[in-house]
Amino acid sequence: MTASPRHLLVSERFRTIQGEGRSVGMPAVFLRLGGCNLRCAWCDTKYTWDWSQYDRAKETSKQTIEDVARGVASEGPGRLVVTGGEPMLQQNGLVALAAALEALGAARTWEVETAGTIAPTPAMRRVVAQWNVSPKLSGSGNDPERAVRPDVLRAFAALDHAWFKFVVGDEDEADEAMALAAAHGVRADRVLLMPQATDAEAYRARAPAVVDWALSRGVGFSPRAHVAIWGGRRGV
Repeated sequence: MTASPRHLLVSERFRTIQGEGRSVGMPAVFLRLGGCNLRCAWCDTKYTWDWSQYDRAKETSKQTIEDVARGVASEGPGRLVVTGGEPMLQQNGLVALAAALEALGAARTWEVETAGTIAPTPAMRRVVAQWNVSPKLSGSGNDPERAVRPDVLRAFAALDHAWFKFVVGDEDEADEAMALAAAHGVRADRVLLMPQATDAEAYRARAPAVVDWALSRGVGFSPRAHVAIWGGRRGV
């Protein structure tokens, strides 16, 4: 479901630290949007899109751009991480949100978390300071033709502020991630391998192996600090 450009379909907003990727540990306001074009089996935010398990009316709300901007501004200055779901389904609304924040004197450093299936418009590229692109591998359970869009991945790979974060559950997926990156022009120094884990116990069990796989392939490791600290709790 895509909201109109004067509205955003919002799941939740909260202040915390960035738990993943290049800016891990940095304080940030998270704006989680509703809706997704993929269906990952291990997704830990199914409440943003899986209406067979969750009540859409309770989990999301259609909010005006102005209301969202005031809410973000009220959280204080700094980094804004827009996530989902798949926030790029609502990129026209996000461009409008950036303008509304500017008008409030509350401009933010933007990060966007995306699966890399929808290319950013020129206006969206101007808004975002850091792209956290997470292409979905075979273990996600998605149809590869939906999950991997070569033209879109190459467009992100061409941006000097895009980082590619691959969720891996075993070493075969680490190899799959490396092959996918190489096939789409993603530089090795922009690749991060991240453990597939939705609770602290699974994270602790899998993280050491993922570190080893990253080291042996000459790429980076991304923790899931929020999972290690708070487990599967929402809003942190």
